[in-house]
Amino acid sequence: MSTWLTIIIPTKDRAEALAGLLESIRGLDQFEQLQPEIIVADNNSSDKTQSLIHACAQDFPSQIQILKVPRPGKSAAINEAINLAHGDYVAFLDDDVTVDRNWLKTLNAFFKEGDYQAGQGKIGLHSPDADDPGTRQLVSLYRTVPHLDYGPDVAEVHSLNGANCFIARELLYRVGGFDERLGPGASGTSEDVDLARRLSQIGIRMGYARDCIVYHRIDRQRLCKNYFKQVHRRQGRSRLLMRDRSLVYILGDLYGSYWKYLYHLLIGNKRGRYKSLGRVFHYSEMVRAKRAGVHKQPKKLLKLNYPAASSEIEALKQSQHAAEN
Repeated sequence: MSTWLTIIIPTKDRAEALAGLLESIRGLDQFEQLQPEIIVADNNSSDKTQSLIHACAQDFPSQIQILKVPRPGKSAAINEAINLAHGDYVAFLDDDVTVDRNWLKTLNAFFKEGDYQAGQGKIGLHSPDADDPGTRQLVSLYRTVPHLDYGPDVAEVHSLNGANCFIARELLYRVGGFDERLGPGASGTSEDVDLARRLSQIGIRMGYARDCIVYHRIDRQRLCKNYFKQVHRRQGRSRLLMRDRSLVYILGDLYGSYWKYLYHLLIGNKRGRYKSLGRVFHYSEMVRAKRAGVHKQPKKLLKLNYPAASSEIEALKQSQHAAEN
């Protein structure tokens, strides 16, 4: 029987959070019936991650494949896991989320409907921290903890968040998986945004699976101005790698962001002030990266080194060639 879904969990030095995610997967409704493949891609953790995964795997209701990836970067770990995947679809979960009990069966229903070959799930906030009004206010102000809810009227999305997204495996082969220059352990972020951009470029529509929910842990260390600054600097560096721009163009955006920041400061718009300040950090880092020649790094996409994957992509290329002729 073919495998319909592979769940890939990239992780690094988050043993406690990973344990929470695996326990939530264990409790998924219809888990034994749907039997997804699970791959934990450990990006060379130095904590108790390996021993925890092995202990958890002893009595888990399905096999957990443990992949240790010494090459640095979340994208590198994910690409190696994609090469081992057998599922028709691949779901990506960050190691600091837990899944809603209905996540698996709603994901199955999403792909069975057949409207989309790629999708984004809802990202809620993990209780009990999410129930604190002060914490929610900081989350809304800094926007440094993933929180995604498009509401009931949105059917399609134009980007992806890697904390909870899913894609047909053959599409990952077609676009080259994740760019290993991007993401945590490399540029810092935007590996998911870049993947969504490349999917859009080949005409792939991405659906919004609002009932396919995960809950993101709230790390209070992220709810401060210093972390906010780090996030936007990473975004600036990452976006330059994604799309090179002239220094004149970047400086124009930087000065425009300064003026917007001053405007919101004068009128007392706190959210507008932080949004503009984030752009100042973003473009300032983009200027530094441009001057340092970061944009000259070549793309590092998925290399197919798994025999089954290689044969499948070759068959795909042949079918596309036949269709074109």
